[in-house]
Amino acid sequence: MIALGWALVGLLALIVVARVVGPTYAVAGDAHYVFAAARSLAFDGDLDLTNQYWRMGDRWGLGRDPALDGWRLPPREIGASLAMVPGLLVHHLAGIGPAWEPTFASAFAALSLAGLWLGCLACLDACDDRAGRARDPARGWLAAAIVLASVAPFYAIGRSGYSHAPDALACAWLTWALVARRGPALIGALLACTVLIRMQNLLWLLWPLLELARAPAEQRRGELARSCGIAAVACLGLAPQIWLALAHPGSVHGAIRWDASFFDLDALGRDLVRVLFGVHGLIRWTPLAGLALIGLSWASPERRAIAWPSLLVIAALVLLCASVRDVEGGDAFGARRLAGIVALLGIGLSSVHDRLALAGRRVLLGACWVAVAINLGLVTLAIAGRLSLASPAGESYSSAAESYSSAAENRG
Repeated sequence: MIALGWALVGLLALIVVARVVGPTYAVAGDAHYVFAAARSLAFDGDLDLTNQYWRMGDRWGLGRDPALDGWRLPPREIGASLAMVPGLLVHHLAGIGPAWEPTFASAFAALSLAGLWLGCLACLDACDDRAGRARDPARGWLAAAIVLASVAPFYAIGRSGYSHAPDALACAWLTWALVARRGPALIGALLACTVLIRMQNLLWLLWPLLELARAPAEQRRGELARSCGIAAVACLGLAPQIWLALAHPGSVHGAIRWDASFFDLDALGRDLVRVLFGVHGLIRWTPLAGLALIGLSWASPERRAIAWPSLLVIAALVLLCASVRDVEGGDAFGARRLAGIVALLGIGLSSVHDRLALAGRRVLLGACWVAVAINLGLVTLAIAGRLSLASPAGESYSSAAESYSSAAENRG
């Protein structure tokens, strides 16, 4: 019943944003391309975006890089686009006016807040189960606090056409499966889903690899088989990009767009600080994240088997974000590329709560809800256009698109 309330609130908030701010707000910016791929899947039955660019325009010029056969491949992973397809089909079958099409397409992202809260709650339950103790009565409040104090609300009801709300949802349930030590087929399938949404999530393979490295000698063969099974299934998340690259070759950047120009390792130390504390830094925008990282580092002995892999995955993702040219993540609400670690931060926050006495726990919960109130206020201001989400000079979508298009035009 509580989850249903979350879902209804998210959906109603999305509708309010569409009515008050504008029906295309959800699919503005980079979400233009996610939405274009979703429409192509729903109405054309393919991933050639030529028709969609003709109808919708090519906002950042990414369609100037066609394959040899003329296909204009999706410039983003297709997982978030797949999540839009049911909403698009419902809208089409219902015969509702075209102005509501982006809202229907974004409905999954709005509803994902309920699943994200449930996923975080399941993670905390699994932590208590592995520690062999009674479940913390405050776990529901802690899960709600980390969800509402993160970037997830903005990308669920504001820029809901982006991939970040589905990313947070999928990674939360992947975290649960890893914490609960579910079978390799389930973990691999969930990891494949996260990779389909954002390829950076391949770094979650570090979790089972660390468990393999720390396993006693007599258990190592079983852990090796488990890790290989997870990796084999997880790689299915790359299948669409690989198929597109093989079936429709010839574009400069291809369907898998992580080429050398995407990375910049100069001043890596400075960029690590920027990822955490910069204009769109994780801790600057989500202060509870700093507390959660302390909690993971300060975890009780029975939680260290969960805390250490969590810290490793977070460190790897932060390092990746610091290694790319667009360190701040473009025009963004906070550290949007790290939306997938919300459940891990929930585990860290729970670890802090676990370590405190009763008075300290009350103070912590009070601080959490102050952070929630501030964050929701910032979400409201951002959606209303009264809070700047601008990237530092030279790191906007337009500048990235210009370099991308220039490479395409200089081909050959």
